[in-house]
Amino acid sequence: MGRDLNTGDAPGALVVLGGIEEPWLASLEQAGWSCHRCYDLRAAESLLLDLGPCIGVVDLSQDDFSLQGIAALVNRNKQVRWLAMVREEQLGSAAICQFIVSFCIDYFTSPVPVSRLQETIGHQLGMLQLERKVWPQLGQFGQQGLQGTTDVMKKLRHHVKRMAMTNVPVFIQGEIGTGKELVARAIHQASTRAKYPFIQVNCEAISALWQSDAVATASDKDKGVCCFAAADQGVLYLHDISTLTDVRQQELLLFLQEGVFTAPDGQQIQADIRLIVSTSYPVEALVTEGKLRQDLLYRLNVLSLAVPSLRERGPDILLLAELFLVKFARQYNSAAKHFSEDAQKMLLSYPWPGNVRELISQMKRAVLLAEQQCIEADHLDIPRFSDDKQSLKRIREESERSALLTVLENNKGQVSAAARELGISRATMYRLLSKHDLDSAQRNFR
Repeated sequence: MGRDLNTGDAPGALVVLGGIEEPWLASLEQAGWSCHRCYDLRAAESLLLDLGPCIGVVDLSQDDFSLQGIAALVNRNKQVRWLAMVREEQLGSAAICQFIVSFCIDYFTSPVPVSRLQETIGHQLGMLQLERKVWPQLGQFGQQGLQGTTDVMKKLRHHVKRMAMTNVPVFIQGEIGTGKELVARAIHQASTRAKYPFIQVNCEAISALWQSDAVATASDKDKGVCCFAAADQGVLYLHDISTLTDVRQQELLLFLQEGVFTAPDGQQIQADIRLIVSTSYPVEALVTEGKLRQDLLYRLNVLSLAVPSLRERGPDILLLAELFLVKFARQYNSAAKHFSEDAQKMLLSYPWPGNVRELISQMKRAVLLAEQQCIEADHLDIPRFSDDKQSLKRIREESERSALLTVLENNKGQVSAAARELGISRATMYRLLSKHDLDSAQRNFR
């Protein structure tokens, strides 16, 4: 969570990425600035989350990082006001110029004029203080989607902290759009592996574990490397594990058993990783239908974690909506600051089949459409019901029945396939069919 900025004329926090010891840095420290030097992008990410809104200096003059890696970090941390340090000849590079224009409020070339730098940084601190008055929650987006005061979210955060203390695999389950990746990242950030890589791989997008374009790393030289090697000492997160082919699942199983991966060229790859995997579908159905090897499941499902759907989070829906409102209003320079009473009621009554992902889309739309400070119900593209006297229970039941009919029609009455699409078990699917008197409907679609 972000901490409060200093007030008045007192200096604040300054994060410097890369570079060497320069006279301007010593002068800022003498002036009372709290300067943090970072030569590791992952460490910088954690530091920026802790500091919240602050001033950042990207020293590109020493070529310590790939421009792509530093651009990704800067783009993720929009709560920071960035300055760039470059060599004069670097201004002839179109990529460097594009980086400065896209992400920085100003830039300096060597030799840096200390007095002008101090004046610029001091002014930006004042701007941050003004932003903090207008947007008190600015910078508090570290674990977006995991905030909340309801029991289900308290339980989720408790499990994340407990699981972070171990090194065994974690199997995360939850409907599409609930934030399974956020949970995986939270486990990584709270663990002793936080200073090492978090490598995310979309299983559906890869054809080989040893050469994955889905590997996200900080430098160009690491692209396309084996995902096991890239995640060494850190966490390997496999999104949608059931989409791995049987051959890839066997390779993963062998790695878990022996701790060594053999590439097609015979290269032996050893890596110390913690594995976190996720799925949006019931595990028992995946095994029954041959989508997931049972022997692999036994290895992966040491610790299991269920991410609650958005409709289970009750009043936390408004909390999340407000956080997204703050973020997107600043991002799109919108005047929107709060929700009307009708808009709040609509947010709480809607069942959110798309979960947090759908809420994000709705908040972006509302912020872009709003011309005043208040977000009205008309700014939300949420289905309405003509009978205002209908109870919330009745509305949800009708929505549930309609969803069941639609998914049955899409899957030609196949209960297993329909259950998988909804992210529920077959037993739950049969219970819902019985509840809504749809036992015979599935036969009519065959």
